[in-house]
Amino acid sequence: MAKFNNIFIMVALILASGVMASLAQKKISPPKHVPGYPLHLLHCARRVEDECGKEIFLGMFEKLPVSNKCCLQLVKKMGKTCHDDLDKAIVHLPDYSSRASKAIPKGNRIWHKCALVARHI
Repeated sequence: MAKFNNIFIMVALILASGVMASLAQKKISPPKHVPGYPLHLLHCARRVEDECGKEIFLGMFEKLPVSNKCCLQLVKKMGKTCHDDLDKAIVHLPDYSSRASKAIPKGNRIWHKCALVARHI
């Protein structure tokens, strides 16, 4: 489990650095209200367990459900701002930018579904 956690953190760091490079190329600046954007993304990614990060990510790009356990972590630990920031960061990466028009709405649906789950548990 610890090994997978380290891998997840490395992916988050690579994701953050890739996002910053992509943002720089597109001349899109990171949110001004969040200094240290790559570090912010890393902290966001660490707020949920690895398996939940994977479920949420795959939920955006595949037709896979997010479990109630992971919904609770998303809403109670990660929060809406981190979720939105990570969603936007991911779709700025070259491998995922072509799917942004579907991934962002899916990310929003995941959030709303999880918010309902969190209210009832």
